[in-house]
Amino acid sequence: MATSDYAVVSFDDSDTRRDEMHSTIEQWIDDLVDSVDDAQTSAEFQEWLDVQRQFHDYSYRNTLLIKQQCPEASRVAGYRTWQEEFDRHVEEDEQGIWIWAPIITKRCPKCENSPSYHANTGCEYDATPPEEWSRGLVGFRPAPVFDISQTDGEPLSDLETAATGDAGNLVSQLTDAASELGVTVRIVPEDEWSHGSARVSASD
Repeated sequence: MATSDYAVVSFDDSDTRRDEMHSTIEQWIDDLVDSVDDAQTSAEFQEWLDVQRQFHDYSYRNTLLIKQQCPEASRVAGYRTWQEEFDRHVEEDEQGIWIWAPIITKRCPKCENSPSYHANTGCEYDATPPEEWSRGLVGFRPAPVFDISQTDGEPLSDLETAATGDAGNLVSQLTDAASELGVTVRIVPEDEWSHGSARVSASD
């Protein structure tokens, strides 16, 4: 499943973007699961781990989307984030890298839908009015981000990058993602490791 095996893609059509992103992610996940039985599994998982290490602030689904659209990406952020937090601007004519952004809004305590969707679900919850509901995650929407290579402005000497970032939570991200993928991950103590210098091993 090497990144170089895939053509760079983009999701330009707003009418079909959501479905195309779903299809793209699911194909990558299917390929990753299928590779467990392949002779090159160790190399494939090492590449996937490298992707996760680079983008440890993003979900594994978003890291797949980022890498498929911009294989050389090293640090990404939204248009306004580059401007307001890092005093950089996205260069003219640069194309966004599409990811799934969480939708956080007030939601029904029972069906967990936003007020607009709640009205069409048939949910009978009426203990509190919508204006008093707590905010929470109700879904995801396509949103563009941009790699640092697409921006210009102030240097980012203080910005945590892939080379210097803290990847201490990588193991938990790996196990969470593997569980969703249906892949079994077992953490082996160093003194019990029997695969020489290999850093990743996979089996049935």
